Amino acid sequence: MKIENFGDVDTALKRLCDVCVGIEKINGEVTLECNRIKEARKGEVDRLESEKKFIEQQITIFCESNKHEFAQKRSREFTFGEIGYRISKSVSVPKAKAKIESLINAIKAYGLGKECIKYSETPNKEALEELADEDLAKLGLKRVIKDNFRIVPKIESLEISK
Repeated sequence: MKIENFGDVDTALKRLCDVCVGIEKINGEVTLECNRIKEARKGEVDRLESEKKFIEQQITIFCESNKHEFAQKRSREFTFGEIGYRISKSVSVPKAKAKIESLINAIKAYGLGKECIKYSETPNKEALEELADEDLAKLGLKRVIKDNFRIVPKIESLEISK
């Protein structure tokens, strides 16, 4: 496709719209077919998931009743996998904003702010864009101005032209 004038550009944009619609149609068909296959095989997957959960539960029950075997070595490797215990630590932190603020105040009151509170400092790009070029230069930055080209197909226009 050779483009020599703006009429050719409009023709190319129409073709671009057709191509975009074709891609979306195929993607939609793929999604529908994947969903159909998943639904058809759902019973098999559910049965295997249930069996998997049962086997894992049986291994866990056995290992819990023989936990003394893991006193020296915390894991065991077998031909078809590995089992073991691992000590993990966690602290549940509240999600409610008021409770978080209360927790932060309590942490500060106990003098644990430096160790137990994260502070994130990042440059504010929007504010930096408003600075004068001289100020940006003092900071070791420079303004980059681009004239970005864009192509926006109007797919809805395909219906009008038919």
